[in-house]
Amino acid sequence: MCGFAVLVHDRPHLSPDPDPQVAVALARRGPDVTAQYTSDRLVAVSSRLTHWEEGASSQPYVDEDGGAAVFNGEIYNLQDLLDLIARPDASEIQAVYLAVRDHGLEALHLIDGQFAAVVALPDGRTIAVRDRFGIAPLYYGRGASGWVFASNLDAWSALARTDTAPSQPEQELDPAGLASILTEWAPVADLTPLRGVQQCQAGEFLVIEDGSLTTRSLWWSPALLESAASSDAADARPPTPDELADLLGRLRASVRIRLRSTTPVTCLLSGGVDSTLLGALARDGGARGGLGLYLEGDEVVRDRQRQVAETVEMDLQQHQLDAVAAVTLLEEYVQTRKMPLVRLGPVGMMSLARFARSQGIRSVISGEGADELFGGYDSARIMAARAGALGPVSSLPWSDFGPPEFGAERGPRWARAYWRTIIALSAHTGARRSDVISPVADLISPQLWQQVERLRDSAPTPVTVQERRRHDLSGLLASYLLTVQGDHAWSEEGVELRPAYLATPVVEWALSRDPVSFVSVAEGKTPLRDLIRTLAQQRPGLTELGFAKAAFRVDASFLLQDERAGRRLRELASRAPQTYVQTEAVVDRIDTCLAARNCSEAESMLFLFTASLGVLAAPTS
Repeated sequence: MCGFAVLVHDRPHLSPDPDPQVAVALARRGPDVTAQYTSDRLVAVSSRLTHWEEGASSQPYVDEDGGAAVFNGEIYNLQDLLDLIARPDASEIQAVYLAVRDHGLEALHLIDGQFAAVVALPDGRTIAVRDRFGIAPLYYGRGASGWVFASNLDAWSALARTDTAPSQPEQELDPAGLASILTEWAPVADLTPLRGVQQCQAGEFLVIEDGSLTTRSLWWSPALLESAASSDAADARPPTPDELADLLGRLRASVRIRLRSTTPVTCLLSGGVDSTLLGALARDGGARGGLGLYLEGDEVVRDRQRQVAETVEMDLQQHQLDAVAAVTLLEEYVQTRKMPLVRLGPVGMMSLARFARSQGIRSVISGEGADELFGGYDSARIMAARAGALGPVSSLPWSDFGPPEFGAERGPRWARAYWRTIIALSAHTGARRSDVISPVADLISPQLWQQVERLRDSAPTPVTVQERRRHDLSGLLASYLLTVQGDHAWSEEGVELRPAYLATPVVEWALSRDPVSFVSVAEGKTPLRDLIRTLAQQRPGLTELGFAKAAFRVDASFLLQDERAGRRLRELASRAPQTYVQTEAVVDRIDTCLAARNCSEAESMLFLFTASLGVLAAPTS
């Protein structure tokens, strides 16, 4: 794993020295080695976190024919690339460079991994590519001297200042990127919070030739996505025992290869289905360590994680997050990542990553992607039920749906009414995440709210489980679950996150089936639950685990319950410019919620967003 920043400049005789802040911005991502390379074509800075040594793995990689490359991430089927290039001793970066140089861009279809790379070919073209799920980030934009690519926004801004001009102003915020955060909880597609900077989208590659940049989709096969979105083409029957055995074998292989490291790999254990299944497979593969996060005062999650660790025979290290630490980390996260937040999940993961690094942990296996692939969200059950796939809508057993993702603490009577209303009485409720922020629209500036409405109205609204899965996999997963909460929380703390469910063989198994077959009235992800029962033959304790919803969910209410944390949140929000929010009115609302020690979900999003703007508005030291 590493971080990199690359300037592909347009001036043949220009070889500027990069701003020293580039290396500073990348240091967290790769604390072991930092190096740079300049030529009449490139300025490249690379940092590295070493997991193993395979061949000449130093970066930036420079070939004797004049080509060069930088690489961030892991290739889990490296042997396939080595066979292609007939170089059994090549490192990952060499393999990618030689495969593209000698076999063209189609060679990238072979890769199963999480990575971003920039490859300068001898023929004058420069290729930038991001993995098919966007697990590794790649930002780009036009600087004064050429095209700039980087693993984080801080490094991008620093390298963009590498120019003959004496200085450049601070990067401006992009209203479209901010609106995306308010509607989808993270910048989606090619948006970012900074004007003039884009994301290379998941599964996309960019080609620079003669100073011009073109983009092409690489990884997602249109035919595969279309079949995955069509109930007629996909297989809607429940998986057979043989097919479940096939899935188990694919997951075992995915976990096994992600345990590859010169230091022990730890498994995240939230207490839920996804991480428990991976934890059991990791333990079978020789892993010993588990890692858990819980909120101060939440003994239920703490004890559930301990029960899972005991069942799968792992040594568990737990980290507790309190409210004061959370608001402090919120400020640091936004300042260093340049990423406004409307959720505190990334702050929790940042806290856990920092704790892991202090314990000598350099890589962790995680369960991201399971909900998207296997129908784990409430929306999957909602849409399946509305379509009649779970039985006649008029006679569905509302009590069997259990507590929903939101409002689970309100009790079974409220839950029954919630499911009946959202399924039987509403045609669209719950299909759009963007609706959550609507109750506080009057506290958002008119110009920003217009952007929110424009993005919301232009985005397709999924109405089937197949469409929901396609939307989540191709649109949200990279930006929210992995880029913001995954890479920016973990890699920026020097710990690599390895999502085992996103291995190509596992994804192909899931996408070949209708996701309706993965849900029932009471639960989603039924194939994964079936695999838990299979593993219980060797670990009987797995049958005793209840698997209540265990996702790390924390909002501004957690901060408001602590006087010091709540006051700090208020102070940060008060610094926000009036450009995007009604700052005084937001602060008044925070005061009201501070007195009540609670807030609604929409208020929580607004408070965190406003506080983020306040952080970004403060001058940097």
